[in-house]
Amino acid sequence: MGRPKKYRKINCNPGAMYFKPRGVPMNCLEEVVLEAEEVEAIRLGDLKGYSHEESAKKMKISRPTFGRIINQARMKIADGILNGKALRISEELADKLSNTLLFNCKSCGYKTRVNRNNILDVCPKCSTN
Repeated sequence: MGRPKKYRKINCNPGAMYFKPRGVPMNCLEEVVLEAEEVEAIRLGDLKGYSHEESAKKMKISRPTFGRIINQARMKIADGILNGKALRISEELADKLSNTLLFNCKSCGYKTRVNRNNILDVCPKCSTN
């Protein structure tokens, strides 16, 4: 029996939870599932451009673990794109986000997720309402 999975800090807020090839019916597609930690690794390492060491610190994991997670995520994404499969973000991240709402400031365009119990009246970036 392996070691229990260590806690990973996930601070990802994807704009969509599902991606599929255009023009192909859902019932004809295979699916690739990206776990929450894989989406966070892609966000930190590829989108934000952080080094593996910086990204690992932000996720509160070791650098080698971060390397394994991001490599696995990249393989899944490549498989989905090159083999015409649908990409689905795991329910774990969807469940985490289901208790939140998207705050979108009309003045400055700032976007963030806020807890349903703590709705923002004023934009934290530009202070307009």
